[in-house]
Amino acid sequence: MSPVELPDPSMHTVYIVDPSQMFTRYAAAFAATARMREGAQAGFLVLARLCYLGFGILPGFFLTRYLLSLFALVPAYLLLRRLYGISAGFLAVAVLMSCPVVITAWGTDYPDSAVVSYVAGGVACLALSLEAKHKNAYLVAGGIFLTLSVWSHGMGLVLTAVAVLSYGVIALFRARRRIFFHGAVLLTTGGLCTLGLMVASRYVLGQFNFIAPAIAGAEFLNHPDQIRQWHSANWRWAPHVAYLLVPPAVVVAFFLSFARRLRNVPSAVLYVGLCAALQLAAFSYLQFGYHVQALEMHFFSSTLWGVVCLALSLLVAEMASRLTPSPLGGLVGLVVVLSVALLYETDPHVPEFGWWPTGAVLAGVVVLGAGAMAVVNRAGDRRSKHRTVVIFLPAIVCLVAVTGSLLVLTVAPTTPIPPLVNLAAEPDPSAAYAGALGGSATNLVDWYQVSAELPGFVGDPTYKGEQLLTWLPAGPVGLLIEPIGMFHAGFNMLSGLPVLDASAEAKLARRRPAELLLLSRTGEGFASALIELGPYRPVLAKTAVLTKGTAVLHVWLVFLRLFSRAPL
Repeated sequence: MSPVELPDPSMHTVYIVDPSQMFTRYAAAFAATARMREGAQAGFLVLARLCYLGFGILPGFFLTRYLLSLFALVPAYLLLRRLYGISAGFLAVAVLMSCPVVITAWGTDYPDSAVVSYVAGGVACLALSLEAKHKNAYLVAGGIFLTLSVWSHGMGLVLTAVAVLSYGVIALFRARRRIFFHGAVLLTTGGLCTLGLMVASRYVLGQFNFIAPAIAGAEFLNHPDQIRQWHSANWRWAPHVAYLLVPPAVVVAFFLSFARRLRNVPSAVLYVGLCAALQLAAFSYLQFGYHVQALEMHFFSSTLWGVVCLALSLLVAEMASRLTPSPLGGLVGLVVVLSVALLYETDPHVPEFGWWPTGAVLAGVVVLGAGAMAVVNRAGDRRSKHRTVVIFLPAIVCLVAVTGSLLVLTVAPTTPIPPLVNLAAEPDPSAAYAGALGGSATNLVDWYQVSAELPGFVGDPTYKGEQLLTWLPAGPVGLLIEPIGMFHAGFNMLSGLPVLDASAEAKLARRRPAELLLLSRTGEGFASALIELGPYRPVLAKTAVLTKGTAVLHVWLVFLRLFSRAPL
C-alpha cells in the first residue's frame, strides 16, 4: 500500500465495502455537489467490489492489484517480446513494477490505480494489433481495456480518446484498407463493454446508470468556483515539481532513439511513441491552456505513466538491442532497470529540487544518453564482436544514466511553492513517490482494515436519507485520514470534539443528520461530547474499540433524535 497523501483516501473504499450505505444515506444530500460521482467510477469499483465479496477486505484489495497489474504487464510483456525478444518482455514488466508513480497509484483505492493499468494494457494491445497475429483479438482486448478506463476516471476518457486518435493516424498510413473495420470493432467493443459494465454495476454496486452521475460530476466541477478551488491559473507552480519532467524527457529520448526512415520503424513502436507524445500534449493543454488540474493533482497526472512506461520500455530495449550478437540486449536492460531500483531502495532519499537547474540537468542526461546510444547503434553492425566489446561499457553507462536520472526525477520531493496569485484555493498534498520503493506498509495495512470495519459497525440505515456525520478531535487529522474518508471526510465531518463550535452547529442544522459517529485514537472527550449534544436529544447506540496491529480506533455511534425519522 502507498503512503496516504490523497485528500480523502477512503472515498472509494466505502463503495467497495458497502455501496448501498452511500446511495441510501447521501444520494439527496450529495445531489447539489454531484459527490455521488465517486460511485459512478464503475470500471474500477465493479472489479474491486467483486474481489472484496469473494475474498474479504485485505485479500480483496491485493487481488484487485494483482489483476490490475496483470492487465498492464501481460500486454506490455507480449508487445516487447514480439519486438525485441523474451528478455525485453521481462524488461517491460520490470519498468512498470519499479515505477514509483505506478506503484503509488496501485497502492490506494483511488481509481487512478485502474486507469494506469487499463490504459497501459489497452495501448499495448492496440500496438500488438498492428504487428502480431490474431489482430482482431488484440483489437477487442484493447477496446475493452480502454472502455474500462473511461468509466474509471475522467482522465481515462482523455487518455482513451488520444489513444484511439493515435491508432487511427497510424492505421491511416499503415493499414488503410482495414481502418473502417478497425474503427467499427473498437466502437462495437466499447458499446458492448459499457452495457455489460452497467449490468454488472446494477447487481454489484446497486446502480445501473453510472453515466448520468459521471456527467453531472463533470458539469459540477466545471463551475467557476470549483475551477478556482482546484485549478491554478498561474503556471509558476509547475517548475517546483520535478517528476513532471519525466514524460517529456521520455518522449524526446524516445524519438531520438527511433529517429530513422519511418518505413523502417515498426508500426507498434510508432503508435506507442505518438500516443505518449499526444497524451502529454493533451494533459499540458488541459492544465495550462484550459482549466482542468490534469498535471497539478498527482493522482490525475499519474494516469499518464501507463503509456510513459511502455515508451520507456521500448526506449531501453532499443538502446540495449545492439549490445550483444544475440537478442539478449533486453536482458542487459532488465538487469540495469532492476539494479537501479534496488540500489535506490537501499537508501530511498533524494533531496528536493525543481526544474532548474537540477531537474533540467537530469532531463538533459536522459535525452543525451538516448541520443548518444542512437548514434552508436546506427553506426555499425551489431553482429560485430569487436564493435560490441568497444561499446559495451559506455552503453551500460548510458543505460544507467538514463534510468537512474528518470528515477531520481520521479522521486524528488517538490520544492516549496512561494505565495503566488491565481493558485488553487485548496491544493492537494504532494505525491510521496520517494517512499514508494522500499519501506514497510504495515501501518497502512492496519489502518485500512480498521477503516473498512466502520460501515459494518454503523450498520445499514433504517430509511432513505438517514444521513451520518463524523466528529473528531481538533487538530491535525493524522492517522485518522483513512477512517474519516470512509464517509467522505470534509463534506460529512465535524471537528473540535468534544466542543460544538458555531460552524459545527450550523452544519448540523443544515444537514440534519440522524446519526453522528465519534472517532478518535483514544476515546478521550467522548462522554463530554455526549453531554454537549444534549439539545439534539442524543442516544448512545453502540461503542467499540476497533484494533488491528498498530491501529487503534475508538468509535461511538450516537443517534440524534431531534433529526431522526426512525423510531428509537
